[in-house]
Amino acid sequence: MKLSYIESKIFGKVCYGFRRNKDGIVETIPDKAEVVKMIFSLYLDGNSLENIQYYLLDAKIPSPSGKEKWSRDVLNKLLNNYKYTFGIVSHELFEAVECLKESNCRNPNRSVEDVDEWDEQQERNYCGLML
Repeated sequence: MKLSYIESKIFGKVCYGFRRNKDGIVETIPDKAEVVKMIFSLYLDGNSLENIQYYLLDAKIPSPSGKEKWSRDVLNKLLNNYKYTFGIVSHELFEAVECLKESNCRNPNRSVEDVDEWDEQQERNYCGLML
């Protein structure tokens, strides 16, 4: 899959699964695009970032930097990168992963609905002290 000339100009930095051809047009790298799809699918199937790390390690799939093991940070950034909807994953899959990530969020304030309670919780969270 190739982006148009204009899409390629505004695409910015090329991420894992994409490359620029000799004309500067962004295109997918088929084997790496499959890895990206697999990572999105594994996460949507309920796998943690750590489980995905070990899956990729066992499958001997090197990280974008060529390391043997992917970091959770790299996996998290990949799953948050909207650019993958340009020919690698569908908008629906991307949004489903985003919703799942949001529901898995460990933020203790997510369930706080009362504004005063929210403010109090925020103050408590600042260095663990009530200000």
